[in-house]
Amino acid sequence: MEVHCFGSGSGGNAFLLRSDRAAILVDAGFTPSMLRRALRACGVRDHELSAIVITHEHRDHVRGLTGLLRWHSCPVLATDGTFRALRVDWMRRTRLVAGQSLEVGDLVILPIATAHDANEPIGLRVTAPRASLALFTDLGSVTPEVIDALQTATLVVLEANHDPMLLATGPYPAWLKRRIASPVGHLSNDQAAHAAAHLSPAVQMLWLAHLSEENNRPELAVGTVRERLRDAGGVPVFPLPPRGLVTWKAGASSCPLPLVYPMPSPRKEVTG
Repeated sequence: MEVHCFGSGSGGNAFLLRSDRAAILVDAGFTPSMLRRALRACGVRDHELSAIVITHEHRDHVRGLTGLLRWHSCPVLATDGTFRALRVDWMRRTRLVAGQSLEVGDLVILPIATAHDANEPIGLRVTAPRASLALFTDLGSVTPEVIDALQTATLVVLEANHDPMLLATGPYPAWLKRRIASPVGHLSNDQAAHAAAHLSPAVQMLWLAHLSEENNRPELAVGTVRERLRDAGGVPVFPLPPRGLVTWKAGASSCPLPLVYPMPSPRKEVTG
């Protein structure tokens, strides 16, 4: 299995999961043109996606979805609550239920309910023949179900949204600070570190996701998590950029930290 991140943050989130028999896009938080360019850079041409999974309806996860469906005639997978919040009626949509797995090609998707201020949001555990992924980009608190997923993953994508001090002294209005720090908001670096302490010994890489550009710094997030993991065998920790192509391949545990590649430049294209 390969996992490609196209960017993670308040400006957009999107991940591509590839295996021998499947290509799944998780969230579509960038423009359709940017998503198409990123997919092509990963070898996925128009109408070659097996499915698009939407974790919840916030704009930084669905911005490019409707436009992208003009170029990919695949099913959209989401919970009933997410479909209702999006207020659209796609012909090809598949209902996800937390705790019930679904097979797409040779990938098994297990939706996991998350504590976030959206309508029935989920994180994911995705299992391939030789690897597994736990992906949680938006959650205000860590539940036992999230811990279970972290304990069985090869690659972990976990939110580390903010530093509590930077959030408290930052420019956001008080109501937004309360929302972010609430049990249904976003994880702090400290909370992410506490959750990361439960990682499986088999984990090969930890990606820190959804870092706030106003209320966090990559070095703060990584330092806080690494301090908690200092006795956990030196799991590599990498902060995902808000935009840029990052790739992980199963079995590459001895490889250095992934490089961030800029997205391919826009080209003139017919959009219909």
